[in-house]
Amino acid sequence: MERPSDGRGVLIVGCGFTGCFLAQRLAFRGDPVFGTTRSEERGLVISSRGAEPILMDAGDVSPIDRLRGRIYGVVLSVPPQMARDGSYEDITESLTRRFASWNLESLVYISSTSVYGDQAGAVATEHTECDPDSPRGRARLAIERQVLGSGLPAMVVRPSGIYGPGRSQLHRAARGHHRLVAGGASITNRIHVDDLCQIIDHALHRGEPGSTYLASDAAPSTQREVSDYMGSLGLPGPNEIPLEEARVRLDKNVLAMLMGSKRLDGSWTRERLGVTLRYPDYRAGLGAIWERESPEIKALITDRS
Repeated sequence: MERPSDGRGVLIVGCGFTGCFLAQRLAFRGDPVFGTTRSEERGLVISSRGAEPILMDAGDVSPIDRLRGRIYGVVLSVPPQMARDGSYEDITESLTRRFASWNLESLVYISSTSVYGDQAGAVATEHTECDPDSPRGRARLAIERQVLGSGLPAMVVRPSGIYGPGRSQLHRAARGHHRLVAGGASITNRIHVDDLCQIIDHALHRGEPGSTYLASDAAPSTQREVSDYMGSLGLPGPNEIPLEEARVRLDKNVLAMLMGSKRLDGSWTRERLGVTLRYPDYRAGLGAIWERESPEIKALITDRS
């Protein structure tokens, strides 16, 4: 995606799983890319993707100050953290205050589809009214509003369940961590990390400030459908958990994620940003991972025996 070169680059605050794939995509195109992390080990991964790591934690965000004047776009990918009292803490406000003097062209906050809450199987789009039913979802929605009201050229991207190389439902099943609550009838949604990075990239360079974009593939599916597909590949079956037991055993955020049922429709986002999904459904995405990583995934099953 062409942009007149003025030597400025992109800062990814919270350069984790998605951030590293995005950094690689942007750096390959020639953009200077910087990614923050709390871990020196993660810093090595960021470097391997062609970006410059910046060690920073939530208690002190000053390490990014040296980048003022060198950045045209920011991606905020820092989830709210739960405090001991059960409330959620976030560094977004302190960051947006800093960015006010950076002359940014775009800022993208990576939120979550947990802001919708349970839609009882109904369709949800970028414009559906949010009604979060988990503490994390409510925290995410509050941050979205804060970012969009900051006065910066800000946008929000809401990804559904993110998966990709090395991290997918296939890996969870192989490790014995795949579970179905109440028979797996809930409708779920997901996005391959490559397609998510494509959407973030297009939002940075083509997005309209004030907009909210939805990053999800084109095929909402029940948990059972995805589970049966993984079983057809020879992966272990799920741990079946009755709803009554799940209400006792599981964290509220986890239970809301497993039981929330909605059909996400991100066609408006794809049309507005000019995105064509590489992996339009779970079979395409998981199938590609299985084709490349099946020996490693099978080894995870053997390690459990």
